[in-house]
Amino acid sequence: MPFLPPIALEILAECLQGRVPRDPDWELIIGCANDNLVGPLLYRRLVQSGQAAQIDPEALSYLASVDAANITRNSMLKAQLDEALSALTAEGLEAGLMKGAVNLFQAADAAEVPRMSFDLDIVTSPEQDADVERVLSRLGYEKFPDSRNQYSLGSYFRADVAGALDIHHRIPERYFGTISARDIEEQSHLVPFGAGAVRIPNANLRLVTSLAHDMLHDRGVFSGFVHLRYLNDLIELCADPADPVDWQQVEDRFATYRFKLGLELQCRLIRHLFPGAGFPEGPRSRLGWLLHQRRLLRSRLPGLAGLEWQLILRLRRTRFWLWLRQPR
Repeated sequence: MPFLPPIALEILAECLQGRVPRDPDWELIIGCANDNLVGPLLYRRLVQSGQAAQIDPEALSYLASVDAANITRNSMLKAQLDEALSALTAEGLEAGLMKGAVNLFQAADAAEVPRMSFDLDIVTSPEQDADVERVLSRLGYEKFPDSRNQYSLGSYFRADVAGALDIHHRIPERYFGTISARDIEEQSHLVPFGAGAVRIPNANLRLVTSLAHDMLHDRGVFSGFVHLRYLNDLIELCADPADPVDWQQVEDRFATYRFKLGLELQCRLIRHLFPGAGFPEGPRSRLGWLLHQRRLLRSRLPGLAGLEWQLILRLRRTRFWLWLRQPR
């Protein structure tokens, strides 16, 4: 039982489960929802709970406007994605999708997707680089300077679209450790689209991608930051009976030390904030318990969290940080 009062994160999680607390501080709750990019989801869950009449009208009106704006943005992103994929498949090029782009592609209507997305992640083969760049140039896209690296053709923008197109070649090794290109191919399937097909990852690969992006790429294991948007992604992936997650395969196949630690932290936090989600217990370790308690403490004491983050930034300038970043 926590020795400090519930935090905004825990109160927000209750609201996301349709349980509105007594005398809620809506400014605090909405601020936390905005920080975690779950405002549209919060609005829909509150309406679905049947308790809309108990919610401050001004707060509900604001959340409705956030949801409406996100529907507009997601509609633009879906149209942008369809245009890009149609142009690529028309040239006989195969493209795969990652993260939020999968949600938009699979939805019949963008209004069905409450998830907020920054950009669209598309995976292509390095052998197709010249053709992909020609197609995107014909569509009016320009590349952000210095956005190309060994994993990506680059990020592309256009003045009239809602987000960038991030064209990936492959997933960085630090995401998965031992996963191979063959593993990625085996854990995805082709869906007919336009003049060709689009490769869609299965629930296992999407779950690992989400975990790895939040906990490894964004350094969630060491930073202690919490992103409810990614937690909700994991919950929704595991709740889809049409594409069940093979948890044994996830734990066995992606068993690097840092990945297992990231998996443990997310499992612990989901079971703490969303105990009714039916999420698996996952790995267990003393270090995982300690880092989980640290995440909760950081959320309850933002001043202390700020001081700790300053220490971490100083640590990043040392050789010890380079050692921490080595694959394990």
